[in-house]
Amino acid sequence: MSLAKPLFSLEHVSYSIGEKNILSGLTFEIRRGEYIGIIGPNGGGKTTLLRLLLGLAQPTHGSIISQIDKTKIGYVPQRSSSGDVIFPATVEEIIASGIIIRVSNHHRKRSIAKAMKTTGVSHLRRQRIGTLSGGERQRVMIARALAGEPDVLFLDEPTSAIDPESQEEFYSFLRELHRKGLSIVIVSHDTDVIANEVERILCLNRHLVCHGDPTDVMHKVRTEHYGH
Repeated sequence: MSLAKPLFSLEHVSYSIGEKNILSGLTFEIRRGEYIGIIGPNGGGKTTLLRLLLGLAQPTHGSIISQIDKTKIGYVPQRSSSGDVIFPATVEEIIASGIIIRVSNHHRKRSIAKAMKTTGVSHLRRQRIGTLSGGERQRVMIARALAGEPDVLFLDEPTSAIDPESQEEFYSFLRELHRKGLSIVIVSHDTDVIANEVERILCLNRHLVCHGDPTDVMHKVRTEHYGH
């Protein structure tokens, strides 16, 4: 386990909507520099957990202690690269919209250029987002998240709308971002792929079924059928 300071500490976190219990009793930490995968069945609370970590929802019970400024969190939502995303904006304009704090024009341009270079979409800067492939759009949405110069990047089912070849390239890209020091938390249904990519897995099924080394977690997932 990394000895780095925690970015998020959850203590007995539960979340309900009316009488419906979505998450129950979650206790774990996300530490700086980690690459974490969150897996579990549909309806198991994965996206809800992301919303809680992002501050978009508040726990019904328990507490989340965040050691990171909200402006230093990058987020790529589910289906952000799907084929029905038709928006009359260029790649550069989409990426620029990810800078949510007030900065100088020079800093803004530099951040946009760096995000485009990092994600390999500089050559697409003048193209309309709706003309791009799913893989290209996904890179643009990550560039948008990176333009704010985050310390941690959250991704919700980021490969759901891209082809297998683009997926392999995409995970290689994430490995490079992590190697450069970015903390990454990725929600995915591709359990076998995720197990080969991340350092730690959290398996959710309304509660924290298990977490830890990917090999150990996947053994339990396969044995008890929590991953699908």
